[in-house]
Amino acid sequence: MRHKPLFTLFLTTLLAGSAYSQTEQKDTLFYWLDEITLTEHRNISAISGTMARGIAIDTKVMESYPKILGYMDPMRYIQSLPGVSTNAAAEGGMHVQGGEHSHNLIAMCGAPIYNSSHVAGIFSIINQDHLPKVNFSTSTTATYLGAELSLDHPDTIPDHISGTATVGLISAQGTLSAPLSGRTALTVSARRSFINLLYGNMFQFDGNPLHFGFTDANLTLMHRIDSNNELDLNLFFNLDKGKCSMGGYDVGIHGNWQNAIGTMRWRHKGHIPLTTTAFISHTSMEGHLRQEENNGHITNHITHYNIRTQASLPRRIRLDADASYYDILPQAIDVSRNKPETAVREDQDVLQLNASVSRAFSMGNLTLTPHLLATGYNESGYYNTFNVNPSLIAEYEGYHLGTLTFETGYKHQYLAQTGMTSTGLPIEFWVASGHYFKPQEALFATLTYDKQFMSGKYALTLQVYGKRLENQIEYTGYVYDLLLRPYKLENNLIICSGYNYGANVMLTKQAGRFTGWISYSFGQSIREGDGISLPTLFHSMHERKHEFNAVFSYKTGPYEFGGTLVYSSGKPYTPAKNLYLISNSIVIYYDEYNSATLPPYMRLDLSATYNLKSHGRYRHSVNLSVCNATAYKGYTMGYLNADKEEKTVKYKLASFIIPVMPSLSYTCRF
Repeated sequence: MRHKPLFTLFLTTLLAGSAYSQTEQKDTLFYWLDEITLTEHRNISAISGTMARGIAIDTKVMESYPKILGYMDPMRYIQSLPGVSTNAAAEGGMHVQGGEHSHNLIAMCGAPIYNSSHVAGIFSIINQDHLPKVNFSTSTTATYLGAELSLDHPDTIPDHISGTATVGLISAQGTLSAPLSGRTALTVSARRSFINLLYGNMFQFDGNPLHFGFTDANLTLMHRIDSNNELDLNLFFNLDKGKCSMGGYDVGIHGNWQNAIGTMRWRHKGHIPLTTTAFISHTSMEGHLRQEENNGHITNHITHYNIRTQASLPRRIRLDADASYYDILPQAIDVSRNKPETAVREDQDVLQLNASVSRAFSMGNLTLTPHLLATGYNESGYYNTFNVNPSLIAEYEGYHLGTLTFETGYKHQYLAQTGMTSTGLPIEFWVASGHYFKPQEALFATLTYDKQFMSGKYALTLQVYGKRLENQIEYTGYVYDLLLRPYKLENNLIICSGYNYGANVMLTKQAGRFTGWISYSFGQSIREGDGISLPTLFHSMHERKHEFNAVFSYKTGPYEFGGTLVYSSGKPYTPAKNLYLISNSIVIYYDEYNSATLPPYMRLDLSATYNLKSHGRYRHSVNLSVCNATAYKGYTMGYLNADKEEKTVKYKLASFIIPVMPSLSYTCRF
């Protein structure tokens, strides 16, 4: 246990008891207080902050936590926070307070990332050595209905060359940072996976081998013009490839997807701090489907151009303005035998202008921060809208009693991601509001209580929330529909309203050799249909009614041990009611939408790290991680299983199998 003195005071004030001595001199009384030392525990856990104000992830401390397949992924630990789900195999992104994964802004150096996951959601695209500044908040002032996760590089110029290299059985990565002068620094990073070289056919989707891999790279060039002005250039690129062949009816799918991001940012730290950012963010996917003589080519992309300026004025006033142009191609299908009917491309061109202002008012222990966002929006030249979104944060600081925070507001979101699985993976696609649906809306309220106790050794968070949602998207198409029927996107989209509500609790141990947290979340995500194409009330595809997470780290000497456990309810899915095989074609009649629930999901990951003796600036460590230590079999969706030889077709639950998978890695830091 570590302590630090907060203050030592000698006061001339009146106190009762033996803590003071009294003397009289004329009409003045002097009271001398004995020396008092107050102590508190220093937070050495991997997370700091609160769910209401925002949580910062310390990636250096997190090195002792389990490395998923030899790699420490901050996204996995954010998904372990209360109210945040998608901590499951074959899923990417994150669902916050029952919302869609596309309701959340994930930003890299100020630019949004439109596909945040590598292969099957096992890896995220976060390289923690290049982007160690990780901050998460359950709300955002941008035009998103959900949370915000921001990733950034250090803002200091190093005085010597430093770096990190990690080599494991499944992937390798390296980061090198070097000063080019006293005011300029360059940092480059690269990662590559080779998971199939070792594990071959062990990764399976319902018994069918999955093959995938990725490469990504980061570059940051930072220049300090003077003590008040900095420029930085940031580049990111990744390329993923994957394929899966499903036996029986000779069905196969393979594809590749990529992100390409470039940002230029100027930061001024004078009397009025200013930040101006210009960026381009591009995501695209190209895939091929095959089922006997039917071949389908699927493409989608989104390219976002933006310039933004933020200013912090006196009296705690904050101004923000930006302009965006989007080039979007929603899911486009070209099927060989139905080409004249299905070769459809409907690109979208979008212009969006935003301006916002906020100011913080302090009245004793109470702080009020109103925020106002105005947006002008045009899609493809014929759909126009203008919206004003107000919000308010009220925070009461009770000191030793804790902090109570209330947040409420009304928001619009103009882009949505949808698809066959609602998993946030590249097979999902982005679509802009206008032609297909009106902008999504949310009226929300959140109440959070935060309290630290035992001199800061522990922290408790309690939270309740509710959201009323409008213009939500449900995608009703399936893989076989793409190959066997004429495809039009609007025929596979159903627009509905709904609401989310829930409660979260988290207990964190912040000090000592043993640190970590446990959290429990209850939440429901209900949608309202028309009673014809959709039921009057139904559960959204991503709902997890109950979720429990535990994360721990223990340090002793050169050894570090860590573990993560997630156990959650299964998510809803739509079962098939009747199946027919007629003239080698499948006819499907589905049951009520999302009327069934997948089995619960569970996963335990363990990690052990041994820190070797340092040699000068060189620090070495060896890590052994075990992924899915209990060999739990997780189910991801329902799907059609056809057998050509037996002339049968079945609708069954599909499992994405991550076997008990050990991974050994070596890391050198200098």
